[in-house]
Amino acid sequence: MTAPARGTSVLVITGGRDTHLARVLTGLERAEPRPDEVVVVFMNQPGGTVPATDLTVVTGHVRAPGHLPLAAARNHAVQLARGEVLVFLDVDCIPAAGAVGSLADTVRRHPGTVVMGTPRYLGPGWAEGQPKVPDDGRLRELSVLHPARANLGEGRSEEWHLVWTLVLALAAADADQIGGFDAGFTGYGAEDTDFAFRARDAGLSLRFSAATVFHQHHGVHRPPLPHFADIVVNARRFRHVHGTWPMEGWLGRFRDLGLVDWDPDGELLTILRHPTEPETRAAHQPDAAY
Repeated sequence: MTAPARGTSVLVITGGRDTHLARVLTGLERAEPRPDEVVVVFMNQPGGTVPATDLTVVTGHVRAPGHLPLAAARNHAVQLARGEVLVFLDVDCIPAAGAVGSLADTVRRHPGTVVMGTPRYLGPGWAEGQPKVPDDGRLRELSVLHPARANLGEGRSEEWHLVWTLVLALAAADADQIGGFDAGFTGYGAEDTDFAFRARDAGLSLRFSAATVFHQHHGVHRPPLPHFADIVVNARRFRHVHGTWPMEGWLGRFRDLGLVDWDPDGELLTILRHPTEPETRAAHQPDAAY
């Protein structure tokens, strides 16, 4: 007989981000209260190991050569988790001390709710000269809000299209009701928006929370040309399932670059050509905060 789920599980998926993972675990060691367990799933990293910690840690591995199996890895983490509340935490995100506890408490006080926390973004060089992960006050000083999400506030919302799995909590039973993440979304793009839309369609509610995590800096591509092929495939799948286009900003940029023929009001999304290496290098913004 399977033991009933209890407590809070924090779910982290990672692929070759060992330094970031170590800082996330430091944040979780400081958590008040601590999570009952941390589930770490390594993607395409068969030798991946968790740094020494006194947290209760469960590990798993998912392999999908040639792709970043985000949806499959999150599903595997859910399967391994034993908590009644699940908190998805991006491997880039160091949680403030009260973040996990606040998110879990909100889920318990509002049954049938998906709760998204608030990411703040650490700038380039934030860790220089820091012998250890700074405290929450210093991390707040070193970070900024994403301008597109700076005014979300707290409480109920219908803005499901803004849901990210950077920091997201819900009951394990509700994750099961939704059916987990759709592993048909391969690689980067739209799998978390699809999860959010299916949560909405299943009758769950959405709340935003001030529970804060600090996103560790890494360079980005604008537009994300390294993920061009995955984004096109996943956008088509999302349109087929939900009748609307995801990632419209990126698709518009691809169209402007002459990479795709795209009709935002119809069904058309055709690849005209793939980005060149010089175009991909030019899109890289190493100093962007978000």
